[in-house]
Amino acid sequence: MKIIDVKATPVVVPFEAPVRWSFGVRTGTTRTIVKVFTDEGIVGLGETYGGRPTALGIENLKHLVIGEDPFNVERIVSKFFGFGARGMLPVGHPIFFSALEIACWDIMGKALNTPVCNLIGGKTREKIPTAGFVYYRYKSSEGVGGESTSEDVVRYCSNLIDKYGFETLKLKLGVFNPRVEIKAVKEIREALGEEIKLRADPNAIWSVGTSIKTLRELGKYDFEYIEDPVPGLWGMAEVRRKVNVPLATNMCVIYFDQIPPAVELGSIDVILSDLFQWGGILNSKKLAAIAETFQLGLGSHDNATLGVSTAATLHFAAAVPYLTYAADHHYHYYVDDIITEPFEYEDGCMTVPRGPGLGVELDEKKVDKYTKFLKEMGEARHTFDPRRPDWLPMQPSW
Repeated sequence: MKIIDVKATPVVVPFEAPVRWSFGVRTGTTRTIVKVFTDEGIVGLGETYGGRPTALGIENLKHLVIGEDPFNVERIVSKFFGFGARGMLPVGHPIFFSALEIACWDIMGKALNTPVCNLIGGKTREKIPTAGFVYYRYKSSEGVGGESTSEDVVRYCSNLIDKYGFETLKLKLGVFNPRVEIKAVKEIREALGEEIKLRADPNAIWSVGTSIKTLRELGKYDFEYIEDPVPGLWGMAEVRRKVNVPLATNMCVIYFDQIPPAVELGSIDVILSDLFQWGGILNSKKLAAIAETFQLGLGSHDNATLGVSTAATLHFAAAVPYLTYAADHHYHYYVDDIITEPFEYEDGCMTVPRGPGLGVELDEKKVDKYTKFLKEMGEARHTFDPRRPDWLPMQPSW
């Protein structure tokens, strides 16, 4: 079998209401959907971060896979990282390549009539526990959202648990002064009780001093971990030495060569996998092995994945028993998806697709709809807040 062509299509799917985080507002998710065509008529699906620039980047990379046998994933990945690491590619970041790699796994599964998880170690579980994101939100034009006080957020958390059965919630902090957010956390814990697991992510917006002071307060409320309170390995190590809350990262460790210094400095307790930042399923399996070697906890980061990427992440989680933390997810924020059978939460879990390959199919009408939406409305912004035009995203802000 040979790969004969690649097509990349950017889409935007709106959120039901604008969500707020430490660097602005997100109005939806911008993703690029990839099709990899073979000479045997099998088409593999992939998906990754970003819109039109990503689609252009993938177009510039497709010469690396055309003519290759999609079963030779190690060879294909080696070509990308061998050239990319040496600055010989126009777009060297793994997010541009990960969709191509994932599409190869989809092709293999379809060719062998078996789910992707069976190709990467086998399924260890049918249902993957998920952690529901909780954001402060602006109110949409339809009247959805508007959570801006601790009372609002407590009510929203309770509604999410009742509706989706989450046992874990991930709080996006760094929007307001830490004192305001500490009060919200206190009220969330009091309202939800001790059984609900909490984690939080201020996206490295706090200073080292503020992080130490804030996490000493948050430590009273039994957090699984705090993700990236400060930027960089040194700052994380300094905070970790002085607080009793485990620290996780998706920002200061995103390449393999950053793991040894992170371990040596004692910067992190948990590393968050992300198929798209790490360059696909094969590299993410390697990451899991490294995490297990150093006894780092392993979680799953989510940057608002649509159905194809969600399927890939579920197959990965099913085949990696060491991934013990519930997988982050934004799925409850979307107004729609681009696959024929969108995922659903059941008792706070998602079920691993059972069909061959990734086990999902594109709804071409939905892909067309959200491609047109991108062309008409532009890509979903996430690093600006038009309601606060004078605001600057200073790091640190507190």
